[in-house]
Amino acid sequence: MELKGFKELDKILEEIKVKAPKSTEKFLMLQAEDLKKDVKELTPVDTGTLKNAWQRESGKKITGKKFTQIVFNMTDYAAHVEYGHRIGRSKTKFVRGRFMLRTAVAMRQIKFYKDLKNFYGGLIKK
Repeated sequence: MELKGFKELDKILEEIKVKAPKSTEKFLMLQAEDLKKDVKELTPVDTGTLKNAWQRESGKKITGKKFTQIVFNMTDYAAHVEYGHRIGRSKTKFVRGRFMLRTAVAMRQIKFYKDLKNFYGGLIKK
């Protein structure tokens, strides 16, 4: 019995090992940008400040982990719009949250796995 093709397979696996980290970082950056775009579309607009304050940053600086992307909003009232808040003198009335980030993450999560399969399928075929 003779087995052939292991040298070619080893060569392909070695190539993937070299390309995968950079490709993964790029893939996650693109996914975070798409998430930022989605959350901007879901953000309610009064003056536009909240909508324009969404940012994406590599999480490596913050967490030390290479494959981390963070989407955030530094506007001081972003959490109030996201989760809701009480109003009035007696704080008895409640304004419901808009859940723009939560909704965008849920929408992106569905697309993420399909995009991941296509992305890594393309990496293996190359």
